[in-house]
Amino acid sequence: MMSTVREAPDSLEEWYEYALARGWGDGLPLIPPTEDRVAAMVAASGRPAGELIAHLDPVGGAATVEKVAINAVMAGCLPSYLPVLLAAIEALAMPPFNLHGVQTTTNPVGPAVIVNGPVRHQIGINCGRGLLGPGWRANATIGRAVRLCMINIGGAAPGTVDMALQGMPGKYTFCFGEDEERSPWSPLHVELGFPANTSVVTCVGVNANAGVIADYKKAERVLRTVADALAQGIANAALFESGTLLVIMSYGHARLLHNQGFDKRRVKEWLYEHAKVPQERFAGMTRVHSELREGSPVSVTAGPDDIALVVGGGDEPYQITVCSTFGPTNMTSAAVRDTGSSS
Repeated sequence: MMSTVREAPDSLEEWYEYALARGWGDGLPLIPPTEDRVAAMVAASGRPAGELIAHLDPVGGAATVEKVAINAVMAGCLPSYLPVLLAAIEALAMPPFNLHGVQTTTNPVGPAVIVNGPVRHQIGINCGRGLLGPGWRANATIGRAVRLCMINIGGAAPGTVDMALQGMPGKYTFCFGEDEERSPWSPLHVELGFPANTSVVTCVGVNANAGVIADYKKAERVLRTVADALAQGIANAALFESGTLLVIMSYGHARLLHNQGFDKRRVKEWLYEHAKVPQERFAGMTRVHSELREGSPVSVTAGPDDIALVVGGGDEPYQITVCSTFGPTNMTSAAVRDTGSSS
């Protein structure tokens, strides 16, 4: 199904008000999705405008290439970003991600979009210092376009369908690339079974990010700090003992751990074993999982494979970023389709 063409104001200020009045935005200024801009965006994908990528919950909206392209234009994406955005939309709609729950919960959960493979450098996704902050168009606008698709195609209007009690800044945009070249470990997409030279987008439903100070020389001290952070304020995930947690380590921390004999698998197993929530933290809660074992510490997730460990950021082994989750949402991945161009 092709999108409806509407007459809209020419002035940017009037267009901004026009779009916001119709619930099409996230509160920030929007680029008008003119026919020419959308056509250029679609063409860059190498796919038909009407091709269905996925149906997005909660309303089951049809995310066609053209509709995703419209949101990409409004978010400020360059046409070369669209293949990555299409892969992100495909991943979001996979059942393990539980998009319906993510879109409608009172929890402040939103998708973190992690990009692997050659496309990172082709379109300028930041994988290094400041990768979660401002200053990089690809990171900022791809993540924002994901959210606009969730609102405009998935139907999760803030405050009426998206019922997050406080929300979080990551619900505007949360997109970055993994620093594969300097990581001593296998990158995330290879760990998940994709070939190393394939570009892949992985979505993880996260609450927010916290910077954990782990300025230690011993691997176990570093990991203990991360495990403690994972177990703090994470009761919702522990209630379900499910969901994917996200840990982003600098090159410096990854190298430190690697040099002391910790491969990625061992890091994840160590964190799973030591990140436990004391049973007493659940005392008096009105919603406690029926299978919680009385007296036993509760694991923060189902197993080591539910910890997504990614290398990125600056060099120094100072801070580690830890992202909690609201529980019933697991990471999902989709390959970026080759557009047939050499760029």
